[in-house]
Amino acid sequence: MQQLTNCPVCDSTSIRFQFMAGEARHPYDPLKWSVYGCEDCGLVFANPRPTWQELSDYHKPDFQCYNAIDEDEEAFYEEALKSGEFRHIPVPVGKRLLDVGCGGGSFLRIFKRLGVAVTKGVEPSEAAAAAGRANGTDIFTGTLEDYLEQVGSEEKFDVIMCSHVLGSTPRPVETLDAMRQLLAPDGYICVYVPNAECDSAQEMGWRWHSFDFPYNLIQYKSKTLALAGERAGLTVKRHYTYSLPASVTYSICLHNRYKWFIPHKVTRWFLSEESVKRIAQELDEQGKGESVMMEFCHPQG
Repeated sequence: MQQLTNCPVCDSTSIRFQFMAGEARHPYDPLKWSVYGCEDCGLVFANPRPTWQELSDYHKPDFQCYNAIDEDEEAFYEEALKSGEFRHIPVPVGKRLLDVGCGGGSFLRIFKRLGVAVTKGVEPSEAAAAAGRANGTDIFTGTLEDYLEQVGSEEKFDVIMCSHVLGSTPRPVETLDAMRQLLAPDGYICVYVPNAECDSAQEMGWRWHSFDFPYNLIQYKSKTLALAGERAGLTVKRHYTYSLPASVTYSICLHNRYKWFIPHKVTRWFLSEESVKRIAQELDEQGKGESVMMEFCHPQG
């Protein structure tokens, strides 16, 4: 564990203890985490900060995100083939793509099938990386900083993805700077994180499923994510919030369970697919969706 005296994003020393958080996936686990907030930029983060080795018990080889084959992979591929988009971006046909924190490489395989020329991944979990490589995916084992040190920055990528990973990286500005060094001049970086400004996060705090301590050690608002990119020498190209129906459904179930003691299965019984999609759309129109997608690029001019 490392006790932080500065904010991981803005480097301010004005950080204060806020509350103790449990593990969202196992709320009755007695282990708690100290959560601090930055009084200057508003970042919320775990302090002290555990190392990757200390978190290894939470990242078992059977961790869902590490699965080499996603059961929905074929459905994702068919949908992207029809729409021309995957993971909220146009499919970069003929381009070079790097996925940071790629797990077992499911997204990479889909992009490859869609016509992306080069698909590479970086993944700190040996189990996940090995599973992906066994299925023909090009995955480097280690952090992005390890990749830079061992492979170098000569090879550039047109698109760099970082999907729900930046919250678990201990030094987000350094990680974004590493992405910048690997980014082609006209390329862009897509970062996806849970939205700490969404209604569910504000109401339920650490009990919200995407707060997800200790898997997410940092909680971002749009402004703190943008600041992290700017401190890494990047410019925000565009950003918006998005809400997956499954995520919205789970948030509603959690709200009803903690506020009204209503079991999940009862809430699900009353929720229709149409009503959940309508709620998700309304949240995104207000900029209060469950997740933030932010694109960064090199400064222009």
